[in-house]
Amino acid sequence: MSLELTPLDDIKSLSYAIQNIVVKSSLNIEEPLDLRRLSMKIKNAEYNSERFPGLFVRFRHPKSVIIVFKNGKLILIGLKAFDQINLTLNRLILKLNSIFGLKIDINSIKPQVVNIVITANYYKQINLDLAALRLDNAIYEPEVFPGLIYNSSNPLKSVFLIFSTGKVVFTGIREKDKIEVALIKLRRLLKKENLFLTA
Repeated sequence: MSLELTPLDDIKSLSYAIQNIVVKSSLNIEEPLDLRRLSMKIKNAEYNSERFPGLFVRFRHPKSVIIVFKNGKLILIGLKAFDQINLTLNRLILKLNSIFGLKIDINSIKPQVVNIVITANYYKQINLDLAALRLDNAIYEPEVFPGLIYNSSNPLKSVFLIFSTGKVVFTGIREKDKIEVALIKLRRLLKKENLFLTA
């Protein structure tokens, strides 16, 4: 996805892509699920109760993983598009209904987005040494990690991993319509603090 910037900006464009949507939900069930049985009946399922209490169900199209717990709680990870959330959950529910003879209604499931991971590019080098001095709530230890960690609370609480190349990883956001707002706000802050390197 590409976002055109205003003429006042000296960066020609900003591009970003959603890399991961994390969703939590819950099945309306009365009895605990038999995860061991489920793991034997569903292709691409993995369950090891000694290592982790949940069952991992992997889907190829769209590529994603649903972690299923005995109490019916679900965690969905790996999706890159919001319109795939209900599709993926529906596929799991069809399998559960078929294996256990349940009558779970997809419309009773209320998925809640708890995190979105975005990668972005400002297409301009960033002075991370100077950014560490000028930005509040910033951590930069290049001998440990090559990016600057910037914790932002405005316009929303989120974390940016900023790299000298102009690339950014953005996480901690839950609403799709706030992605562009937050990325533009960060770009304006970097520009205001003269952190972009001139060509």
